[in-house]
This record gives sequence, C-alpha cells and structure tokens, in this order.
Amino acid sequence: MASTTSVDNIDMGTTVWMIASTALVFMMIPGLGYFYSGMVRSKNALSLVFMCMLALAVVTLQWVIWGYSLALSETSTNPFIGNLSHWLFLDVNYKPHPNAPTVPGIVFAIYQCMFAALTPGLAIGGAAERIRVLPTIVYTFIWTTLVYDPIAYWVWAPNGWLCKMGVLDFAGGCAVEIASGFAALAFYFVLGERRGFGEEKWHPHNYLNIILGFAFLLFGWFGFNAGAASLVSGRAGIAFMTTILAGAVAGLVWLGLAFRVEHKFSSFHFCSGAVAGMVCVTPAASYVATWAAIPMGVISGVCCYYAIGLALRLGIDDCIDVFAVHGIGGLLGVFLTGVFADKNIIELDGIPSAGGLINGNGRQLYIQLAALSVCAAWSFTVSFIVLKIMNYIPLFRFRVHPDAEEHGLDFTELGEAGYNFMHEIAQMHSESQSPRLQARSFQESDSIKHPHKDMPLIKESVSSGLLTATPSVRAI
Repeated sequence: MASTTSVDNIDMGTTVWMIASTALVFMMIPGLGYFYSGMVRSKNALSLVFMCMLALAVVTLQWVIWGYSLALSETSTNPFIGNLSHWLFLDVNYKPHPNAPTVPGIVFAIYQCMFAALTPGLAIGGAAERIRVLPTIVYTFIWTTLVYDPIAYWVWAPNGWLCKMGVLDFAGGCAVEIASGFAALAFYFVLGERRGFGEEKWHPHNYLNIILGFAFLLFGWFGFNAGAASLVSGRAGIAFMTTILAGAVAGLVWLGLAFRVEHKFSSFHFCSGAVAGMVCVTPAASYVATWAAIPMGVISGVCCYYAIGLALRLGIDDCIDVFAVHGIGGLLGVFLTGVFADKNIIELDGIPSAGGLINGNGRQLYIQLAALSVCAAWSFTVSFIVLKIMNYIPLFRFRVHPDAEEHGLDFTELGEAGYNFMHEIAQMHSESQSPRLQARSFQESDSIKHPHKDMPLIKESVSSGLLTATPSVRAI
C-alpha cells in the first residue's frame, strides 16, 4: 500500500489546478502594485509597482536558497523552524509534500513561493512614498527569513507547534495577512510619517489603477484561497464562493459606511472594503460553509473601515491602509475561523475535525487567539528590530532625504517616471543644472555638502499651468 506521500498518489487534475493557481497568485503581485500605485501620489506611482516586482525576484531567490526548507520542511522535528534538508531545492522533485499528497513536491513548492513573494510586497506598502530601494531589497530577504518562514512553519509545517496545536488557517491569515499588517505598522514606528502628513489632505491620484489592481487581486485570490483545496470533494468550489461572497459583502458595507460621510458612491472605498473581506475569509476559505462568508464580510467591512479612522486619529500614517486592512482583517479572519469552521466541510476530505464554535468546540477559539496573538507579536517585534538595526547602517538607511521625498521616488530612486507629464517635469529639472537628482536618491551628507538651491523649480512647475489639465494634479 502506497504511503500518503508516494508518487503513486499524484493526480494530474489536481496538479494542473495547482499550477494554474500558481499563475493566479502571481497575478496578485503586479495587481498589488497597481492597487498601491493608484492610492499614492503620481510622483511615487511607478516605485510601488516596481518594489512589488522586486519582492517577487528577491523572495524567489530566497525561497530556493533556504526559504522553502525553513518554512515547510517535512523532516524537521523542531517545532519552531524547519531544517535545511531542502536548501537549494535539494530533493524537491516529484515526491509529494505531506501538505499536498496528490501533487509533485516541486509544484507545491512553487505554489507556496508565490505566497511568500506576495507578503513582503504587502508590508512595504506601509512605508510608501518615503523608502529607498536598496535597503528594501536587503530587508525583504531578511524579513522573509526571520518573519514569514517561521510563522509559515508554525502554522503549516507538519511539525510546527501551532499546526500540532490544531490551529485552523487555510490560506494565510497568520503568515500572510497578520505578518504583513504588523510589519507595516513597524515601518511607521521606525520611519515616521510622510512630510506634510496632517497638514494637507491627499487623495488617490489614479482611481483606474486602483480598480485595475483590485481586479487582478480578485482574480488571483481565487487561486490564493482555492489552489490547495480539493477538487474532488468540492472544497475548492467552496473556497471560490466564500472568497467572492465575503469580498462582495464587505465592499458593499464599506461603500455604505463611506456614503454616510461623503454622500458619494466611491469606487475606491468599495475596492478597499472588498479587499478587507477577502483578507478576512482567507484563513477560513475552505473550512466554513458558504453562508459564513456573509457575517465575516459584514464584520470585516465595519471593523476595518473604522480601524482606518482610528489610525488617523492616532496620527499613524499608514497611507495604503496595510495595517487596518491586512493586519486587523487578518486578526478578525483567524478569530472568526474559530467561530465558523464547520467540521462537516473539513471532513469532506476525510480529515477528522471538531470544527469551531458553531459545532460546540469552544476550545478552538483559544487556539485561534493564541495563534493570532503570537504571530502578530512576532511579526511586529522582529520587523521593528530588523528595521532599527538596518537604519543605523548608513548604506541601509531606509528613509529618503526630505528633498527626494518632496520630488517623488520615481525620479529620485528610479530615474524614471510613471507618466509622461512627470517625465517632462523631471526633464525640466535636469536642465536646471541639478544632476544629482537624475539617477539616485539623496543622502543626508549630500545635502550638507551640496545644498540644492534650485529645488523649488520642480515644486513651481508642479503648481504651474503645465499640469492644470491633468486629473491627478490635486494629488501630485
């Protein structure tokens, strides 16, 4: 009789579905970049898309070197972290992983790589409009190793301590949502707020980018939540339905709450709410009955909406709302999974389960609370320490110079522009004999040695008639 990880158990249909889901999750990465880029000012739009794609490159390398082995090693007996048995993808081949016994191990590893690559891109959003590229690259590699990999191991690896405790987290409430949300909060406490925060009201500069990014996120989320679910038992279909239903309900709830204040039906608010709903249902996607997505959508829509207002009143500059949507939404999702998890759904795959509170299993709530508390504390603490240490090293200091922040990261960090009119502004500045801004970021010592006397030129150009016909000028 074949073992549960025997190649004899591999099913081609399930394998093809996981490969397709890998591509779907990949689409979430540029989708996240576009979603973020629309929410910031136009002078920083390109940098957000680029950093999300950079995270994909950095994490893919890290995943092959040791990330997969640390996060999902099936041979490690350590309850806290995996071993290096699969470093450089050694022995990652046709033999299935215990978590996916019907697909080749290499397919499962690539699928999980997309989860790992998406997560730091979420966290980086907490430092939007004020972060340098070089330290972000280094930080992404370190953060994935010290934060994402351990949490993923605790929750998903066969010998992880939370997994053995019985935590229910189907698709990443802890390792993806909570980890990224609290890492974004750590960014705020280390970097501080953007220049001008609280003094003027900023708006998203491109609502079409927000909707486009949201569409990619929604499309990819089907693979994110349903990719590892069984096709035969129907749990993949359940994950599909709970994902779209929670997003729809939360989006409508958020839209209604915003309408009470603004008296407009905002596309931006709808997209934000829908993302919050899908975040909340992520850990529960294939554990709950379809109807449970409705209360989860309502609760996440209300709580995440007011979490943004609370953060603003506390003076927290989370310009892309990563903490409020992903951090708070992830906490709610992990907890509510303990409420709505249905043993009848889970047992469709022959997995014995006591379910959640609706099945009379109140103990599951304590397990879920322990998991969300530990994962949030670990992510925030380790992220904060790593950021602080790196910030003491001049080469890896995160925040750009105030002048670079004023003129935008697209120009000062990338030497490029996301829009033609921004390129014209950059060209005007290049001709004004200030070449140091053309290709690299400012350093604090540079401004002391070479003060920029002609910096106001760009500011004057931005406010001049050159851009008055551009819809995004109010947010530039």
